[in-house]
Amino acid sequence: MPKLLSMVDLTRPFLIVLASFCSIFLVAAQTANPELERELQAGKQAAEQSNYAEAVKHFMQANRLQQDKCSECYVWLARIEMAENKLPQALEQTGKAIATATTGPQKASAQMYRGIIVSRQGNLAQAETAFKAASAANPSCVECRFNLGFVLLKESKDTEGVQVLKAVAPQFAGTPRAREIQRWIDDPSRIRKDFAPEFSAKLASGQEITLDTLKGKVVLLDFWGTWCAPCRGSLPLLKDLAAKVDPAKVAIISIDEGDAKGNWERFVQKNGMNWSQIYDADQSLFRAFGVDGYPRYFILSKDGIILEQFKGWNQNGEATIRDAIARALKQ
Repeated sequence: MPKLLSMVDLTRPFLIVLASFCSIFLVAAQTANPELERELQAGKQAAEQSNYAEAVKHFMQANRLQQDKCSECYVWLARIEMAENKLPQALEQTGKAIATATTGPQKASAQMYRGIIVSRQGNLAQAETAFKAASAANPSCVECRFNLGFVLLKESKDTEGVQVLKAVAPQFAGTPRAREIQRWIDDPSRIRKDFAPEFSAKLASGQEITLDTLKGKVVLLDFWGTWCAPCRGSLPLLKDLAAKVDPAKVAIISIDEGDAKGNWERFVQKNGMNWSQIYDADQSLFRAFGVDGYPRYFILSKDGIILEQFKGWNQNGEATIRDAIARALKQ
């Protein structure tokens, strides 16, 4: 099963890379108390394995060891509440994280997650305030400044937002995110449309694909896993679609999440899945698109705009996806 996000979506494609500075204050806390270190590590491992009940138990114990003043514990508890889509509870946890934070990185982490949550709740003004506080608390936090620039453009504060993104852009040099930032700088209005996030991935055939290589085609992205029964149930539709669509006009791409590579390869071969396949080994696509359930489908326009998205599979799934592709082709 996919792990707890190490990058968390805001209002997609709002992305935050947390690992870099979370580890900074983790080490500081751990070295003071070996028992605390064990509880934090156990909680983190359980959370990353989606064993949230076990993770909560360890983070609560770690918090008790710090007399209920463990800012990092509250941040992790907030992340778990977010993963379970309990945003009010997650927001409450970030409030406790802010109140107990004693270092710049701790304050930045707590404020950044507060920004994520309130943005998901549709309050961009509060998100801006939180990201500004995060950036001030830890000026070296690239993720904080990136998200500040993003939310400023979302609010149509283009001059300020472009300035922030120009300053942070060199930190992403050579990555798909760098191309995305440059496109926002060149055309800030782009961020207020639902463009798919920049990505680069290799198909099972070895061919590399990006938004640029897909330009001009309607795209169906199918996030799935062999462990997912509804995903397996959707296979007949995808097979039928792949056989009937014009590959010059429509690209169908299935993206595997959470499987061992060998299991994925055997399943694809056994089931004759001869359309485009991606093994998302590092979960970069999973994070980029903010996938929060399976199967997950995204319909992209010929210009790379997310037109429609669907989660789950039911008896009407086939007609829903066929109709969405037909609508996209008419644009």
